[in-house]
Amino acid sequence: MRSTLFALSAMVMAPTLAAGASSDWIETEGGRVRLVVLPEQADGQIPALLDVHLKPGWKTYWRDPGQSGIPPSVSIPDRTGLVLESMRFPVPKQFDDGYSRYTGYDQSVAFPLTLKRKDPAVGSGEVTASIFLGVCKEICIPVQTELTVDLNAAAMADPGDETIVAAAEADLPEPPSPDFNVRDARWDDEGKSLSITFTAPAQPSDTPPQVFVSGPDGFQFGTGAMPQRVGDAYRVDVPLLHKPKSASLAGAAILFTAESGDRSMETPLAID
Repeated sequence: MRSTLFALSAMVMAPTLAAGASSDWIETEGGRVRLVVLPEQADGQIPALLDVHLKPGWKTYWRDPGQSGIPPSVSIPDRTGLVLESMRFPVPKQFDDGYSRYTGYDQSVAFPLTLKRKDPAVGSGEVTASIFLGVCKEICIPVQTELTVDLNAAAMADPGDETIVAAAEADLPEPPSPDFNVRDARWDDEGKSLSITFTAPAQPSDTPPQVFVSGPDGFQFGTGAMPQRVGDAYRVDVPLLHKPKSASLAGAAILFTAESGDRSMETPLAID
């Protein structure tokens, strides 16, 4: 899906307020989207979820789409007194439409969110999130909207919503473990490629693990790099396609994600 195929105008919806722990569904041609919010915890954190249901044949994107597409974006207005601490992603798939390679999802997907109250004494009784994502088939339709949930209603969260959030959390990559971890990561001399050596659990076939690399805003890595067996580990060289001119490679927050068989792992890279 080429970014030039995006529709000329985004679907903009007015904020919707739900009398429950989730917003109303916002419908678009390729699916629908909503916000799910669980009760605020004692430390001020609020678990939440961006729930994206796709119709058959439609896709949406990962946090680093690759050569085309836009990543899902969630922002929290200051008036709510909340901040978005994290947005997490299940392992995506790699696609090639004949024009470009990109990374995303071809089935319904849920993105766990962690919100945090900046000041317990400040803020409204609502969670409002501004959403922007692409839902794509032959063309891509940008979806831009605000979703709102009543925090008082979330305090009496529907057990069904709690189950949905728990399932989405369980679908996330696991942290590193002795048999699934990164041994070494380093830039090449020109800073145009990242070489990563990692271990992964054995698979039933000789199919190598899939790997995905993502960086800060403005960084874009290539997709489809094939790991090669090196002794008891794998090595993969992932090209850096773009970075902001002002950005430094030193200390850049790079995430490495790998999938091997029915397991997946994600970890920040400590780059030499």
